[in-house]
Amino acid sequence: MQVECHSPIPVHSRRELAVEWGRRGGKLLGMRIALFGGSFDPPHWGHVLAATYAYVSGRVDAVWVMPVDRHAYDKPLAPWDQRWDLCLQAFAGLGFVSIRDDERRNEGGFTYNLVVRLRQENPDVSWCLVGGSDTTQDMQRWHRGAELARMVEVIAVPRRGWDDHPAALPEISSSAIRQLLAQGEPIARLVPPRVAERIATMRWYR
Repeated sequence: MQVECHSPIPVHSRRELAVEWGRRGGKLLGMRIALFGGSFDPPHWGHVLAATYAYVSGRVDAVWVMPVDRHAYDKPLAPWDQRWDLCLQAFAGLGFVSIRDDERRNEGGFTYNLVVRLRQENPDVSWCLVGGSDTTQDMQRWHRGAELARMVEVIAVPRRGWDDHPAALPEISSSAIRQLLAQGEPIARLVPPRVAERIATMRWYR
């Protein structure tokens, strides 16, 4: 079953006249959508800012945030339902973001397979990937990366400490946040308030 986000894509998008719902089996028509996959373990301000950067600089109609089912290198992750819940909290109120469960149905966990299926389901959509400035080069080493590079555009998000860019995002890592939580240290400045509140209430990452 396809799960939609708490805040669906707004009707009044920048391509309002091109976007039509409820036609061709409910497929999205004439849209440009950025796919933002990740562990989100937990999601933080860097993730929220990256999605916003992609929306603005990539001139897309929507950003689909997709928590992965498992780590690409088989590193342990918090339960998927926990990370999904935290993504709902992190991106709440951003009308251009949809939280999607597509990665749970992505055979092998390969980005190529995911994009192929999305293109088949929505042939009238232009797909982009949200990544770092090194993503385009690294993609050549991904599963069927050369083919994937011809199918999508990469929206490179500059990161402080990696890129000399005036709009570089702050260098925040989920692993550092987990370490702070394990030590009982505050994380309020690193994550959206609703994320911090949910983690504290549920006593996650303790």
